Amino acid sequence: MEICVIFISHRVEFLEDFEREAMKYNTIVLEEPPNSKLFEYFSGKIPKEDYMESLDTSFPHYTSLYLDLLKKLYAQGKRILQIEPYLEKLNEIYELIERGIVGGDKVVRETENKVTKALIEYQEAFMEKNFDVLVEKTIEYTKVDAEKFRIRDEMRAEKIAETVKSNPDKVLIEAGQIHVLLPALLKKEGFKVSVKSIPNEVARKLGYVWIFNPGSELTIRYMMGESVEDERLVAARALVYISMISKEEMLPSKDERYPHLVDEIKVVNFVNRLDYNGCRRLFERIWH
Repeated sequence: MEICVIFISHRVEFLEDFEREAMKYNTIVLEEPPNSKLFEYFSGKIPKEDYMESLDTSFPHYTSLYLDLLKKLYAQGKRILQIEPYLEKLNEIYELIERGIVGGDKVVRETENKVTKALIEYQEAFMEKNFDVLVEKTIEYTKVDAEKFRIRDEMRAEKIAETVKSNPDKVLIEAGQIHVLLPALLKKEGFKVSVKSIPNEVARKLGYVWIFNPGSELTIRYMMGESVEDERLVAARALVYISMISKEEMLPSKDERYPHLVDEIKVVNFVNRLDYNGCRRLFERIWH
């Protein structure tokens, strides 16, 4: 069976490109845990707003338009699957906690505990604005986050294989850009796998070279088990990147069809020219 893993960011500007690809497939696997309310929305039993209230989204414009697109694809007879077992198990853990029970999947629970601890230490260091300490906490957090992404990809590849192994159609797998291990893991499950990165392809059409931002680069290198001798420099650049990049959800316009992509490429190219001390000086200038 043929599978295409399509890498995408949660940006409105990429939805047209995603739709063109999705039209080629009869089965589309979403990167999200099962939620029956999605199909209640598809069938008209509940309004879109009710479904969105059940989500924790940082991208409301994207989510709203994305749901419109999924409903359109579903109405055309596309098979829509929600497969993200790690997040599904995490939701189960949260539900148990609400009932005063400590339980659920042990691997997910232990992984989340490590990530949460590292994130709290990172956030505390960020409040102090001690750059050298913050770089160390960035490295520590990124290492446990990379482990989490590796586990997520392993779980998802196994679940996808279990779910679609008897599917006669070609399958499109939605994936965030950080999930670089997924294609190789699906190949190990016996699938013929192709890969398409919408940000990469769009950047090339615009005349840009697309590369990962420093934080994602560091995460991926840890995920791949690489020796990262320049980890302090990459972490320092990641701190400047997140300090400079726009946090607002931008919408495409006639003048700029891909505002997030262009902004991200320009910021990445800028911070990747900085040395460690240059990162420190700029970070302190931004925050002080």
